[in-house]
Amino acid sequence: MRSLIQDYAIELKDGSGAPSGNFFLNQEGARGVCNEVLINNQHFSSDKAAAFLDSNFSKTWDHFDVNKDGIVEVGRMSQFLRYFTGDALMIDLQ
Repeated sequence: MRSLIQDYAIELKDGSGAPSGNFFLNQEGARGVCNEVLINNQHFSSDKAAAFLDSNFSKTWDHFDVNKDGIVEVGRMSQFLRYFTGDALMIDLQ
């Protein structure tokens, strides 16, 4: 959670412009997190990660950005990443 907030999240401001303490990821931040997870945790090459991102990110983003406001709460990113990497974790038994 700390690295999500520190490295990728944006903090919304309140009506007076002061930090609100509410952290969200926009598409750019979420893509960065997904890329990092694919490379560091799934051990994808950068080319394979880029191809997987191109194929799966939009579907995942649309599923979680239900209000279509371009942001997803930091607290939902574990679910986001599980949904996103679901296809990457599939094992071919054939």
